[in-house]
Amino acid sequence: ITTKANDMVALTWLVAMIVIGCATAADLHLLESYPDAVCMDGTFSGYYIHNGIGENATNFVINLEGGGECATEKRCKAQLNTPLGSSKYFPENYTGWVQYQDLNCSNNPDMCTWTMVQVPYCTQDLHSGLRSNPSDDSFGLRFAGAHVVRAVIQDLILNYNLSLAHNVILTGQSAGGIGIWYHLDWLAEKLPNARVVGAPIAGFYFYANPYTGTNHTSSGLADFRKEAWPGHVTLWNSTVDQSCANAFGEDERWNCMLSNYSFPYIETETFITEAQTDKVVILYHDWMPEQYIHDAEEIKYLERWRDNMTFALKPARESPMHGTFNPACFIHTSFSAENPLIQKQSFVSTFGNWFFKRSGPTDLADACGVMCNPTCS
Repeated sequence: ITTKANDMVALTWLVAMIVIGCATAADLHLLESYPDAVCMDGTFSGYYIHNGIGENATNFVINLEGGGECATEKRCKAQLNTPLGSSKYFPENYTGWVQYQDLNCSNNPDMCTWTMVQVPYCTQDLHSGLRSNPSDDSFGLRFAGAHVVRAVIQDLILNYNLSLAHNVILTGQSAGGIGIWYHLDWLAEKLPNARVVGAPIAGFYFYANPYTGTNHTSSGLADFRKEAWPGHVTLWNSTVDQSCANAFGEDERWNCMLSNYSFPYIETETFITEAQTDKVVILYHDWMPEQYIHDAEEIKYLERWRDNMTFALKPARESPMHGTFNPACFIHTSFSAENPLIQKQSFVSTFGNWFFKRSGPTDLADACGVMCNPTCS
């Protein structure tokens, strides 16, 4: 009986690998039944789904795509002829499964046969906006990212048995990693019979405190200094975590747009993957000149920046509910099964330890200095 059972497991695995290898492309599903789920130009947004195999069909990895943000008319309208502003430019099918959605079981053995959902990003509002009707105040554009995310969830419930899910990982990179914090507790309440966790990659932010020393640049993305956030929230008509909004009050709910300030109010488990010095944030929100990052003045700034990130992640690191992976790298979203490594563990293997309650490390952070991990990609 044992031999037959082992043979059956091996056969099932082989079939799974063949199916995955032959059918990685997922078709675009436009959200045409959800009038508020629109891109900046008013076209319907959508999602891609790759069905899981066997019992893992009821385990989901839902990924919110990254791609910056816009808060000025010039920058927003520059995205209208791209996939960041219009679904007219979405590919008909999607094959870019990476990180928690990697279909290569050598890289992602725990989740490679799960159901994968990719949510493209055409709203430029950090997946937060509730502005589905254009106005002069919004440059004639829509910012409906929150409507899109919640329409995707509703469509998955209606058509793909998300309500029967056992496990759901809500992840995202950069703007997508920021975006998961607005929806995480809402999703957990929406799916009371599932274990829902958040797994942001390069999505743990605090207010920008730009480098203003020698050779400083200027912001290439939206202004992330504290004083800019009320305007962003007004432009996008953003939703935030409700518990955080209740704590700060309606007039100051904009504080909840960044996870450093909303994290204390999040009730759902999270695994945070974040570089100690985030390259995109430092270069494009914090005015650091890349060609001078090894100069003494810039190194001092990077040391302070790392200390701020270390302090920001301290509550997560000290809680048994959460997990972290925090390498001493100057990268943004470049995390894979191969690199960077801490104590010979990748972010995905550390996540596996945490999620499946294994005996390996679940909270890893370098303590070697600034940009000193030799395995950074």
